[in-house]
Amino acid sequence: MQTGVGRLGTLFAYEHFGVVPDVMTIAKAIGCGIPLSAMLTMDKFAEHLGQGTHGTTFGGNPLACAVGEAALHAISQPELLYGVRERHDYLVSRLRQIGKRYGVFEEVRGIGLLIGCVLAEPWRGKAREVAKAALAHGVMVLQAGQDVMRLAPSLNISYPEIDEGLARLEVLAQELSHEAVIC
Repeated sequence: MQTGVGRLGTLFAYEHFGVVPDVMTIAKAIGCGIPLSAMLTMDKFAEHLGQGTHGTTFGGNPLACAVGEAALHAISQPELLYGVRERHDYLVSRLRQIGKRYGVFEEVRGIGLLIGCVLAEPWRGKAREVAKAALAHGVMVLQAGQDVMRLAPSLNISYPEIDEGLARLEVLAQELSHEAVIC
């Protein structure tokens, strides 16, 4: 659910991997905060889904469908998708610099605007604590397992917003680095 609808710099994640799914479900991003989900399938499978044979909790209401249509229109614009890929390159490059400078990240990986920063020793197993510390610095990050800090910013985040977030993360990295030296 988190990798679809523009997050990886393509409309759908499968486009990165040379496969075409028989059935695909989408949610979250298509609703932009309004509960909405959809199931997409190829025509040869859809013909077996007669009226009433499948359902959804978050499908069908007119407001949600209008939001979904507007979201798909905006997100599928080539400029936005290209911008996601450009922002990825910028963010990953800067995060790697921070990781190298302060020894906080062992690896920075991901596709599009779904980026994982693998924590180096002595922060392994402390992704939750690092995420809480980032929030205290005004940057909302997620925990992906015990060792990875995940970033999933807005698809249309501006470069000044990225720079502000990176500056705050750099202060955090510097503090973590200092704590590691003291320990």
